[in-house]
Parts: sequence; structure tokens; C-alpha cells
Amino acid sequence: MFRSILAAILLCLAVALLPGRGLADQPKKHILYLNSYHQGYEWSDSILEGMRSVLNKSGYVIDLQIEYMDAKKYHYDHVTGMLLRLYREKFANERFDMVMVSDNNAFTFASHYRDELFPGVPLVFCGVNDIKPGVLEALGNVTGVVENFALDRTMDVALQLHSHTRRVVVVSDESTTGVAIRKQVEDAMPRYADRLRVEYWSRLSMAEMLDRVKMLPPDTLLFFIPIYQTVGGRTFTSVELMEAIYAHSRVPIYTAWEFLLGHGAVGGWLISGFKHGQLAASMALRVLGGESIGSIPIHYAPFGEYVFDYEVLQRVGIDQSQLPGGSRIINLPQAFYELPKELFWTIMVSFCLLCVIVVFLILAMIERRKVERKIKDQLAFQETLMDAIPQLVSWKDAGGRYLGVNRAFAEFFGMADGQSAVGRCTGDIVSDSGYAQWATSADEAVILRRDAYRKVRRKLLDAGGAQAWLEVNKVAIRDRSGHIVGVLSTAENITKELDLETQLLQSQKLEAIGTLAGGIAHDFNNILTSIINSTELAVGDLAEGSVTRRDLERVLKAARRGGRVVNQILAFSRPSTEGFRSTDVGAVVAEVLGLVEASMPSSIEVRSNMEGGLGCVLADPTQLHQVVMNLCTNAYHALRETGGVIEARVERMVLGEEEARRIGVSEGEYVRMTVEDNGPGIPPEILDKIFDPFFSTKDKTEGTGLGLAVVHGIVHSHRGGVQVRSRDGGGTVFEVYLPRAGEDREESDSVRTGVASGWARILFVEDDQDQLDTTPRLLQTMGFSVEGVLDPAAAAAMVAEDPHRFDLVITDYDMPGMSGIQLARRLAEVAPDLPVILVSGREDAVVAASHLPNIRRVVIKPYDKDDLSNAMAGVLGPA
Repeated sequence: MFRSILAAILLCLAVALLPGRGLADQPKKHILYLNSYHQGYEWSDSILEGMRSVLNKSGYVIDLQIEYMDAKKYHYDHVTGMLLRLYREKFANERFDMVMVSDNNAFTFASHYRDELFPGVPLVFCGVNDIKPGVLEALGNVTGVVENFALDRTMDVALQLHSHTRRVVVVSDESTTGVAIRKQVEDAMPRYADRLRVEYWSRLSMAEMLDRVKMLPPDTLLFFIPIYQTVGGRTFTSVELMEAIYAHSRVPIYTAWEFLLGHGAVGGWLISGFKHGQLAASMALRVLGGESIGSIPIHYAPFGEYVFDYEVLQRVGIDQSQLPGGSRIINLPQAFYELPKELFWTIMVSFCLLCVIVVFLILAMIERRKVERKIKDQLAFQETLMDAIPQLVSWKDAGGRYLGVNRAFAEFFGMADGQSAVGRCTGDIVSDSGYAQWATSADEAVILRRDAYRKVRRKLLDAGGAQAWLEVNKVAIRDRSGHIVGVLSTAENITKELDLETQLLQSQKLEAIGTLAGGIAHDFNNILTSIINSTELAVGDLAEGSVTRRDLERVLKAARRGGRVVNQILAFSRPSTEGFRSTDVGAVVAEVLGLVEASMPSSIEVRSNMEGGLGCVLADPTQLHQVVMNLCTNAYHALRETGGVIEARVERMVLGEEEARRIGVSEGEYVRMTVEDNGPGIPPEILDKIFDPFFSTKDKTEGTGLGLAVVHGIVHSHRGGVQVRSRDGGGTVFEVYLPRAGEDREESDSVRTGVASGWARILFVEDDQDQLDTTPRLLQTMGFSVEGVLDPAAAAAMVAEDPHRFDLVITDYDMPGMSGIQLARRLAEVAPDLPVILVSGREDAVVAASHLPNIRRVVIKPYDKDDLSNAMAGVLGPA
């Protein structure tokens, strides 16, 4: 030990005594290096490393004094004054042989104040952007490397690799360097003006940037300029920002700076900070060696190389053969023969161990096969028994392959027999990939985690492509030792039960909403009636053309529009069956299409296909007109931005039991009316909500959400059904089924209209004081003698006292103590010839009044002077 130590000491002394040039013999040079940014910023750090790699090999003792200006974290204008004061005092007694700067902020600072801080000292720069030839030469005593990057080379490669690109988003910031680089990009982009749309993101916060990145369409490229951001007191570097954008982006990212590669960029023609630093240092050494700085030209030409990231290339689906020749690729998988020796032998030993393990596994599998054969023997009888069970039964081995299925399972999934399933996996039998994936993971959970599945409901497509629901149970199959060797699955087809449950829930929901809507509509109609009647009275007292009269006419128009909205609410809550007659559906659809086609833009084509000999349906033509119009309007809204085709078809259909049950109607003959478009379609997640009242995906100015609810209510009032489905190739298909009528029927009763004469004596019964104050006055302006009564019992007493006192009774339907129907019954007892007009805000008043002969007309609120006049004309006769 002692001898070894002594030998080492003697060796060191010998080396020290060898002749050579010591540090004291080398000239010393004092260089000031101004870094625009801070330590840890990869671009400027790589420049410094390049400088050191050259300066350390020079024949000088280099005293490199480094000053960081922190202009990335802190705005240049904010720190300039402080740095000037600091350097003025700090370098007052310093003499530098050379000043070297990197990036725009340091160069700008040194250029402005070098006569004050470093008079006569040569200046060598690098990393400076957007400097035009001639500008720097005019400064004098300066040379260096301009940071020019060949954007066209990167863009040409990117557009070749992503030929579908139509937009480029340039991500930068508002720093001095960021603005300068953006100017270079703007100068280069006009070359691609005929192909690309360029967008600049320079004032976005990190959160805004990431939100926008998520929404970028696939025809977009990102070009990333080194940026910094401060969020919540924490500064995020260019690398961190690029990694965050890469994690949220679905589009490729390109750049021109090599230090960003490996953090999410595909690559491109990249410039290296290390090489920039080397070139600037070599120019500085030429100056220190005595060469005139004016004889060393400023380096403007861009220099770099094609570099790409293998991992990112794999992510965006680019093959290496598509890259330019001579491209350098980082993160390439290491070849087997390049492995270190220790790792190689570790792999070889591991491989041998794996071979041994495989042998043992094979032996174990052979033993398992024996167990499986025993299980198959035991299941032979069970297969016969299972075929008699209506549930879907299957059993698999631990590897997920079917050992057997029963007849119900084979029929449901379209197999000729259960034997054809043996040895196959779930994905080989079940065409619904989502259900197959779930079933496989459930089998694995049963085997690995010993979890049993009980009554799990899953949706899938059966062999015929129809949607079905299964209630699934899965339990483990164990051998005699208690080890799990397979999975037993049972499933019950509950499609019919769920369809009935869905129809019941929808019916209950619409009934509840309809009851609520009917009550609201009744009260609202009372209010609208008072508004309309009061406004009509006021209009009659004003001169024609006066401003006040025009204002009141607008009030009247708005009130009537409100009445139409209420009628829409009533249409889906309790659609009226009054006015049903034998109707040609094809004629109604043709009439609507004629109106729709005239108002459609040229970008939308309207087609029709009407089958002949359809027969008629028992329906209200006006309500059917509304159904077709609402469906066509929805189709127009889906196509108005992109254009397309709206097609309407009417045809005869015979629905069997299964199909009728799915639609929610009785089996038999139907007329099917189809309206389809090739628009974007309806998202699956809202498909079951589109018939809900007030549900709408449109702007609040474009609809109330009642259109499809009205369609649903009208179709069901006609004992029909409606269903919606997605169209192959994109779009939506609405199908309305209406039962065919047994024979044509004409409308049995015609409604007389006209203007009533003003000779009658009218008893007006209304519990609403506002209407009691306005409607009698409105009737009096028509020339009638009117007596208003608030209490229906008092009205009955007045008629009983003198049955011939009045020629007509107009009564409200909903009144406290005695309804309009009850009042009509009492009047029929004392004055059977006295006609009654029933007024109500509910359409079901029509049904209630149909059993009383003395109720001649029913007027639905809100009504106006013309409505009353027409009703009385039908009862008393026109004037």
C-alpha cells in the first residue's frame, strides 16, 4: 500500500517537471458576455456551451465574465434603466478585450450604451433576429452571427408530409425576440398565400392557448417560436409550454430551434444554439488574434440541418422514408447489436430463464388441457339441458374461448348451431365491438378478481342489426379443487320490457307536462283575453292613424301571437281530435313541400316520392300540415350552412307485431311519411330528448323547443307513432306512421262563419273580473244588449226567473262553485231552447261540451271581437 502511494507521488512530480507551456506563459483575455435571458434557458445555454467549446481550446487564458439580463422573465423596457445603472458602476474600472452578446435584448442594450460602458471595445453577437444586411455594418466595430432560420425548408417538408394542411398557427409572445422572429415568419409566409391561411397567437394566456389547441381542426399545423409565460407567479419555459401544447394537441407541431426537439415537435430544418455559439466564438478569436473586425463579415446565411423526433413521427403516422435525405432522427430505438455487453448477457440469461419458464408453462397447459377435457365431459349433459332454457347461456374456459352455448344464444347471435361457437372468442361471434370488449373485460374480472356480475344491463346489436338489451349474469366455473377454470354467463333478452318501460315513462312524462301546460295555458289565456278585449275597446275609441292607435294595434298583434304560442303548448299536451276527416297524406305533404321549396335557398334541394293508391287516414289536415312543416323546418335548419338534400316520401306499410311494438302502435296497415336530410345528424346522447317540450339545441331566437313535442302530440292523438334514426352516410330520418282509414269519410258538420247581428240579449257569465269588465263592453260595441254576471249560480237564478229574458248565454268553462258545463245543464232544465256558447282556455272543453245539445259552440281563449262574432253568427245566424 505504501509503495503504491509513493509511486503515485513520484509520477505527479515527474509530470510537473516535464517541459511545457504553463498558464503563466499564455496571454490572458477578458471577455464580457451579455446573455439576454437567464441561466437555464436552453437556447442561450446551448450558445454559451458552443462558445466555451471553442474558447477553451484557444491559446488564451479566457476570463469569461457572464451577465444575465433576465429579459425573458422581465420585460426589457422595465430592466434597462436598472441594468444601465448597475453596469455603469460595476464596470467603471473594468477594461474588456471583447464584448460578446446573445439575442436581441443584449445586442440592443450593448449597441445603445457601448460608447458609455465599453468605449472602443469590439462587439461580437449571435442569436439576433430580423436584422437586415447593411444595418449592422453601419454601427462599426461589430460583427457576429444573425439568427436566420430557413422557414421555407421546414414549411416545404411539413406541407409534403401533411398534404391536407390548409392553415398554419404561429405560436409566439410579445417579447423583443418573439416580435423579431414573428417578423421573419411574416416575411416568409407570402410564398404560401395561395395555399395556407396563417394565424398568429402572441397574446394568449396558457389556459387560452391550450383551450384553442384542443379545438384545432386536422388541416392545421402549429409552428412554435420559443416563448415564456408567467402563470400564478410561476414561470413556464418554452420547453414546458411546448410539452403542454403537445399533450393537448391533435395536430403536428413544427419549429426551427433544435433545443425544442424531443419535447413534442415533429422537427424540421433546425438551427443549433451550440453551433451559433461556436461560430461567434471563432469570430471573436480572430479579432483577439489581431484581425480587423471590419474584415470579418457578418454571417447572415441560415445554417442548420433536418432533424426529426422518431417518437413524434410515430404518433403522427409519418414513415422515415418520407423524410428528406440526410435527415438526422433522435429517439431512435436502440439496435440489439448496440446494447452494452452487460445488458446483452442480462438479456441472454433472461431469455434462457424465459425458455425454462415456457417449458414449465407448456407442462402446466398440458395438465390444464386434461382438466378441460374432464370439464367438457361433465358439460355434455348440461348442453342438452341448456338448450331447453329460454335464456342466453354460454360457458368459456379461462382463456376466454367458448366451450359451449345453448340454442337461444346461437339464435340471438345468428349462428346455425351452438357447436359453431366452440373455440372462438367473444369478438369472433358478437358483431357489436363495444359489447364484445365489455364482455371480454368482464370475463377477465371474473377469472382474475373473482368478481361475479349480477343483473348487469347492456345494450348491443343482435344478429339482424336491431338494437337489443340483455340482462347479464357472470359467475366463475371452478374445478374440484376450487380453482377457477372458466366463466358461466347467462343473459335474458329484456328488449321488449325496456321498450314498454320507455314508452310508459315517455307517456307519463308527456302527460305530466301536458297537465301542467294545460293549467298554465288556461290562466294565460284568461290574461290574453283581457288584454285583447281591452285593447280592441281602446282601439275603437281612437282616431284612425293616430300614434296611440298604432301602438295599441301592436299590443293586439303581440297578444294574438302569445295566443298562438299557448295553442302550441296545448297541441302537445292535449291535441284536439275535432276536425278529423278522411285525409290524403300525400296531398298534404305535396302542399307543404310546395310552400317549403319556394322559400328554400338554392343550396338546398327538395325531393319527393309519393306512392300511388295509398288510401286515406282519419286525421285533421291542419294538424298534419303542421307536422310536415315542423319536420321540414328542422331539416332546413340542419342544412342551411352546408346545403344538401331534403327528401320526403309517403308509402304504404304493413307493420307486424314486433315492429309495431317497437314503434308503439298496433299492428296493421299504415301510411308511412318519411322526412330525411343529409345534414350533420343528431348526436346520440340527445336522441332520446328531442321530443321533450322546450328542449332545443337552437339559438333562443330560432325556436321555443316545442316543434317536435307538437309533432309527437299530434301523431299520438292520431293513434300513430313517430321514430327518429341516423341516416347512413350522415343525416337524420324522421318516420311518421298513421293508421289507414277503413273507408273514406267526409266531414259531417260544417262550421258557419259570418258576422252576428246586434239585436240579441246576451247573458255573459265570467268569474274573472277583468274579462267581466271588458267583454260585455266589446259585445255592446257590436250592438248587443249585454248583462254581465260574476256568479254562475246567480246567472242560473236569473234564467230560471224569466226563461225568455235572454237570447244567448256566454259562459266561462272553469268557474268556482259551478263550472260552465254544470251551468249549461241547469239552464237546459229551465230553458232548453236557450243556446249557450262555452268559453274556455282548454281544448278538452270541446269534449266535455259535446254531450250537451244546448251548448252550440265552444270558443277557445284567447279570443277577440271577430272570434266572438263568428261564434254568435253560427248560433244566432249572420246579420
